[in-house]
Amino acid sequence: MGEVPLNSSNSRSDKLLQDPFDADGDIDPTTEKGQEVLSQPAATKWELYSYYNYYNGNNGYNIYSFLPTLLQYMAQKGGFDPTDPTHPPCSDQLSNDSPCNVPWPSSPNGVPVISMIMYVTAISFGIQFLLFTTFGSMADYERWNRYILMFSTVVSCAAQILPVIFISNPSQWQGTMALTIITNISYGASLVFYAAAFPTLSDNLPLVRKIRADPNAASEESKVVVEKWRNHVSAISTTFSNIGFLILSAIFSGISFIPWKQGPFLNAEQTFGNTPLFYFIGTAACGAYWLINAVPYFVFQPSGRRGPPLPEGEHYITIGWKSIIAALKEAKKFRYLFMYIISYFMFIDGVNSISTMQTYVQNQITSFSATQTVVMGLITAITSILGCLFFLFLAKRFNVSTKTNLMIIVVTTGIVPIWGCFGIGLDNFGLKTSWELWVLSVWSGFFTGPIWAWQQTMLAELVPRGKENMFFGLFGVANKASSWIGATIIGAVIQSTSNPYFGWPVIAGMFVIASVLLWFVDVDAAKAELIHDNIQQELDQSKAKDMDFDEPTKTTDDA
Repeated sequence: MGEVPLNSSNSRSDKLLQDPFDADGDIDPTTEKGQEVLSQPAATKWELYSYYNYYNGNNGYNIYSFLPTLLQYMAQKGGFDPTDPTHPPCSDQLSNDSPCNVPWPSSPNGVPVISMIMYVTAISFGIQFLLFTTFGSMADYERWNRYILMFSTVVSCAAQILPVIFISNPSQWQGTMALTIITNISYGASLVFYAAAFPTLSDNLPLVRKIRADPNAASEESKVVVEKWRNHVSAISTTFSNIGFLILSAIFSGISFIPWKQGPFLNAEQTFGNTPLFYFIGTAACGAYWLINAVPYFVFQPSGRRGPPLPEGEHYITIGWKSIIAALKEAKKFRYLFMYIISYFMFIDGVNSISTMQTYVQNQITSFSATQTVVMGLITAITSILGCLFFLFLAKRFNVSTKTNLMIIVVTTGIVPIWGCFGIGLDNFGLKTSWELWVLSVWSGFFTGPIWAWQQTMLAELVPRGKENMFFGLFGVANKASSWIGATIIGAVIQSTSNPYFGWPVIAGMFVIASVLLWFVDVDAAKAELIHDNIQQELDQSKAKDMDFDEPTKTTDDA
């Protein structure tokens, strides 16, 4: 490995800073380490950068901006004033003081628009929960990860483009609601299976493969390099996602200011960004952008990047449930991993709820003004990139641990719902004014944007090797279950109070619980548990081999 000893600090620094494709020498196929590494093809630059570029397209801009805004706008057009027994149409003056309900099953007086949006979120995540528990573990076998990711990508892109069919009748919010549910389900699937692919990709960078296969490499040194390159791939892919968010924000910001004469307009500003047409075109453009950026990854992913065949006697329909039960049993063996699952359950639900609440409040305060909201999105995109690079800098330059970075991110993100709680009793503070929205754009971008990279890196550190898809699938299920439950509770609270700001205390409680649990996760002890489990598995396998070897000998002697 060179003149510098592998376990020296200089060697560690070199391995973390050099080109991951600069690795001389062949891997010895006769060693156990070498055989394990060679079971997967080496990652290429084309595969790595097309993986990054996929996330550039799948940046969530439409999911968290245009599509929910379009649904909210159409619901306002098709809703009614619940305070008047005759149920007249909702006021065109969209504000927090203008109640607006939409028809809803088993609710004679309908539900507030924000409750409907929360229930749509709950339905989306509830269906994802059922799908992931049934089919999620299929990604562990053959090339199902690729196929599921490809299918979910195509479906989500199509569902984002289709709302344009309602452009001549914007009051038909039910159709857009159905497409939103389909988009959310397929988008959620794409995130889970995209994330599940990154540990295998990172571990097969030529430099990492060389260190993993080196029989003389110190175990601790090898783990540090693997962990840091996983951090690198995860953080850079998230940065690419934020770059895609930035590109779309910049394009749509410029377009929104184009002078426009033909209405209808959402407010007094006669610009293209203040017309419903802008949002219809925006959703379609975002879907097309994702599809274009996704294609290269499926082209350049090596054909050998696959899992083992489906075990004999198993079925694709039932193996998912068995896998989830097995993952839960495995997680219980690792107390810190199980603790992190619960923490993740809470803070990811909080993040998703913040996004929904922020979009709704933002639209109400600005009266759907794209000239304001799109620029806020642009600021969020820029600060998200800065945030990802900042926390990556902390990790590489000052060796700040994954847990410490994630702890900072979760706590600072949790300040947002506490901030929103002030809006329950105040009119000029608590996410109720335009200046607060600008501050929130910066804050949420810098501190919340990196959460997607660091939560999955934390998971990668705690998951037993060889079971990445199983546990990423379990976390995907935890994400969907938590978001389904949380969104339902928040929607019901808002429905009973008729005040959207009562949703913030619920979200704040999620972050308090998540932060406390995350604080008590001992990563070093968790890794020790993994090592102990690996040793125990090796002993069990060795005993099983000895029994298989002794059995025929015993039979021969008896004969």
